[in-house]
Amino acid sequence: MKTIRLIGIASLAVSMFACSSNPSSGGGGFGNTDEQSSGGGSSGSTNTASSGGGSNASSGGNASSGGGNASSGGATSSSGGSGGSSSGASSSSSSGGGLITSDAAPQNNPDIDYSVAPVTITMSQFTVAPGDEVFYCQDFANPWGKQVDIKTYSLDMGIGSHHMFAFYENNATNGAIAMCPSGGLTFGAFTFSAQTPTATVTYPQSIGATIPSGTGFQMMVHYLNTTSSTITSSVNLTMWIAKPSVVTNHAGSLFLNNVGITVASTCTTGCESTDSYTLPQDVYILTANSHMHKYATNFVATTSTGVTLYTTTSWSSPPPQEYSPPLLIPSGTTITWTCTDVNTTGQELTFGESAVTNVMCISSNIFYPVSDVTNPVLGATSGFTF
Repeated sequence: MKTIRLIGIASLAVSMFACSSNPSSGGGGFGNTDEQSSGGGSSGSTNTASSGGGSNASSGGNASSGGGNASSGGATSSSGGSGGSSSGASSSSSSGGGLITSDAAPQNNPDIDYSVAPVTITMSQFTVAPGDEVFYCQDFANPWGKQVDIKTYSLDMGIGSHHMFAFYENNATNGAIAMCPSGGLTFGAFTFSAQTPTATVTYPQSIGATIPSGTGFQMMVHYLNTTSSTITSSVNLTMWIAKPSVVTNHAGSLFLNNVGITVASTCTTGCESTDSYTLPQDVYILTANSHMHKYATNFVATTSTGVTLYTTTSWSSPPPQEYSPPLLIPSGTTITWTCTDVNTTGQELTFGESAVTNVMCISSNIFYPVSDVTNPVLGATSGFTF
């Protein structure tokens, strides 16, 4: 099994989020300018929504159709892949494994219900003209027609991809692809996010991400074309669900964003921007990461209990910190995250979506347990971009 960089559910946040890249070759990354590979998503524009299989998902009952033919997108049931990552050791309050990331479909995972075919939702094909930066969104109905627990997400995006989100969408129906109404500021409760062209993430044993009954998806993608040719691409997200009752803890994202960050034009040797967040519950951290833009030279996240949660000097593709066993941070603990930026533009830098003209300072972490499965994100209180 080939191991790749861990991503968030917000990085799964998890993580997540390239803001400028050259889509010609190489890999992706969290807030990066890495060049991206030409491999990627399919171009299907009309797919049949179904979940395949016939056994019970986590909420009981038979897996059912997610509803007819989507006019410009939809979900497609697909067969299980080969290769293999398997579930890690049981995660608990004192011990357990971490997230498993690979470039292959899960195999022989005791938590996965292999009698139910994995479901793939496919965004309609779109184009990105040379020099353009775009944010596309598309809605998808719940393909199982009920609540299920996701054990594995497997993503395949095309060239030019920066990042994607799978937002929760109440009462979603299959819809047409369109420019996101809030552009790069589109945000909401999300179940999965990524910043690499391809990634497969499997939660530890007994942990999963819940898709509530009546809830579908809004897929949101960010693409930038820095080439001289038009890019034609699409996005596939494949999901394997858990057996009934095996998921006892639900994963989410601790997503801490300093939306008020500014860096003065006089800050030519380095200035710090700091924000803090106090946890309203106990959390077990599976991974920790950061997101910054090109002017950043250092990141550090610490707790009021004296733990250095994450630190890096790389704004481009910072490696995640994986915690196995998971790291317990008690309720009432304050997390403080600080970014150092050097402003060479001669103008004030403010929070925003561009890695060239804006700054960001985000602490992104995958955690469990989620107290509200309809909104598995802690710390995010308003709309913002990556």
